[in-house]
Amino acid sequence: MFLVEAPKPQPAEGEVLVEIMAAGINPSDVENVLGFFPYTTMPRIPGRDFAGIVRAGPADLIGRKVWGAGFGLGFTRDGAHAEFLSLPAAGCALLPEQLDFASAAACGVPYVTA
Repeated sequence: MFLVEAPKPQPAEGEVLVEIMAAGINPSDVENVLGFFPYTTMPRIPGRDFAGIVRAGPADLIGRKVWGAGFGLGFTRDGAHAEFLSLPAAGCALLPEQLDFASAAACGVPYVTA
């Protein structure tokens, strides 16, 4: 494994571009980079759980704080262990006021695992 510069993703119609503020580490992220999921398309940026700010996409979401997990992230599309993430708008939800970015990114499977 190594660090590389990747181009900023370009969201397609119905997708959002999220600037990642925090990303969780899910057990499936670790298993995935170890090669345990044969359906993962490579090369691939891992990371399923995230929180961030929408920078492009539907006008009503731009600038909004969001969080989410899944939607093929890290398996069939690049995941959240990057500066930016592109995914379907339905793959993220508005961040509740009482959660900060780090708490939201760790709220799902990373929390249960811990």
